[in-house]
Amino acid sequence: MSDRRALRVGCAAALVALLALSACGGTGRSSVNLTTGTTVVGASDAPAPSPAGVGSDPVRIRLALAPDPIWQWLEDSGTVAVWEQSRNIRIEASNPFDQFAAFAGGHADVVVINALDVPKFVEQPGRDPVIIGKYTFDRSILAVSRTSQAENLGDLVEGRIAVESSLASTLLWGLIADSMFGLDFRPDSDDFDIVTVEPASVADLVIRGDVDACICTPDFSVPYLASGRLRPLYDGRSAAEIYATDVVGNPATLPLADAFVVDKDWHTQNPEAVDALLALWEKGLESWKLHKTQIIADLPHHFSVQTAEEIAWITDYINDHDWVVPSVYIRGAEAATHSDTFARMQAIGLVPAGATEPEIDLSYSSELSALEEVLKPGADQDGSGGDLDRLSTRLSTPDEEGG
Repeated sequence: MSDRRALRVGCAAALVALLALSACGGTGRSSVNLTTGTTVVGASDAPAPSPAGVGSDPVRIRLALAPDPIWQWLEDSGTVAVWEQSRNIRIEASNPFDQFAAFAGGHADVVVINALDVPKFVEQPGRDPVIIGKYTFDRSILAVSRTSQAENLGDLVEGRIAVESSLASTLLWGLIADSMFGLDFRPDSDDFDIVTVEPASVADLVIRGDVDACICTPDFSVPYLASGRLRPLYDGRSAAEIYATDVVGNPATLPLADAFVVDKDWHTQNPEAVDALLALWEKGLESWKLHKTQIIADLPHHFSVQTAEEIAWITDYINDHDWVVPSVYIRGAEAATHSDTFARMQAIGLVPAGATEPEIDLSYSSELSALEEVLKPGADQDGSGGDLDRLSTRLSTPDEEGG
């Protein structure tokens, strides 16, 4: 991995010169987003460059993820098609009911799954998970009925609380419960009666009066939240926000939720494909930052909303509590936050003492950090933020636009 990193960083000087020339020559690219109808920097409407490895079979990436607005934007805007053609890569995306099972069974090369679920991969023979990129922060909230008098988790002791899993968000709420209240929040807890149900039902149980509260995600609970029948505690802050601010004391240390995970052997054999996939996703994140309001309006089904009122509610909520990360690349400080979170969970028994912390590959973000330093003097002069993305995408095939 270090040899690959050295090779690609070694290309940086020449590529920086190319960027300088392109800035003078006005070769920036943009196209109209077919989903939103807005102009998006980085998605090319110019003829695609010659595919890398012409004449050879394309590299195949089997990607498993839940139905997702960023991925749909990348497809609808034509970005995926251009990317595949220029890189000689084919992304076979699927939406299995259980992403973990698809990956563990060898049916996916890359999976988007909660980073706190990754330790259970160690139980799967032949699967050695590596986290290569990030996508979201934990967005789960604690909510009660509008008639409840509860104001925080401590007010719900001995109450019934619905969750969608014993891992992921529930683990983070376990850290919050222990750190802020000295309480045990897990399925066999004496402090709470934890009820595990499928994600779409957690809020329903509160409304029906079957449980006292739920750990739910805003997008699965919008009709009740928008109407006021479900009341989020902590002013609607997510578990990630509460943990970073009230437990760690640093709002910038938001713990990761959904992450890109690959099998180590496949990763070793396909580093260029991994680099290409991350750079492709970075384009989607850039569009989300610029056009999230329009994307929500155009793809409401991805946020479980239908009416104008529901669309308005989720849009306002996301503007205040955006759970999508600003960049796919994991920095050293973010990896340290994840390791600290994992260690805290082990210390209080939320994660087995023998569980192995999954590897996080920082080589891609290390390269990006180095390039940012090189480009820092004029990185944002044109306001497009596209140069770093274009430079990153060239690193894995440096001769792609070398003419």
